[in-house]
Amino acid sequence: MSVLNPSEAAEVLRDLGCAVREDSPLAPPEALVANADAVIVEAADDAEVGRFVITRLRGLPRRTPVILALRTTQLTRLDPAWGHDDFVLQPYVPQELYARIRSLEWRTSDFAQPERVKAGALLIDLAGHEASVDGRRVELAPMEFALLAHLVTHRARVLGRAALLRDLWGRRGGATRTLDVHVRRLRAKLGTAAVIETVRGVGYRLVVPGATTPSDS
Repeated sequence: MSVLNPSEAAEVLRDLGCAVREDSPLAPPEALVANADAVIVEAADDAEVGRFVITRLRGLPRRTPVILALRTTQLTRLDPAWGHDDFVLQPYVPQELYARIRSLEWRTSDFAQPERVKAGALLIDLAGHEASVDGRRVELAPMEFALLAHLVTHRARVLGRAALLRDLWGRRGGATRTLDVHVRRLRAKLGTAAVIETVRGVGYRLVVPGATTPSDS
């Protein structure tokens, strides 16, 4: 958690057991979001400070959740178009602040939306049959998308060649070259956003750097 314009927020969050880093709002935007699951922008009595910081953060290619903190006197100046994900009033009620952070983490988590699977920089829109990396669309052929979606939803698990051919191509044996070609194409298109590992003699496993691994349940 990164806190900008810190005052009481850092102390409250540490008391709640959160790992907190305090930053200046004038620091480079990339530094403000580095290794942060979320950012709290403390505007207090000056909503324009909050708008300024959020605008800088939203200029980054990768979106980090932002909570705007301000006093009641600034509520009439609050504009949803600024791009913050939530807001909280100062002075803080510790339980409310914690609840808002937890809610924000859930809404932006890897598994919050069943039709959109997010893993690290990779986002798979299952309903729209689209994939993107850091907001940049990745052009995929229909079977490339089907293979990627299957690997992502079963990521970190080894999937056998025979099972992949059966589940995706409806084949029982043979045609392993077709599978290998699709894997090579996906590797080239995804770059470092996801790694498709070859497990010798078994099949393939997809690993996404920095992503939460789904449980086996």
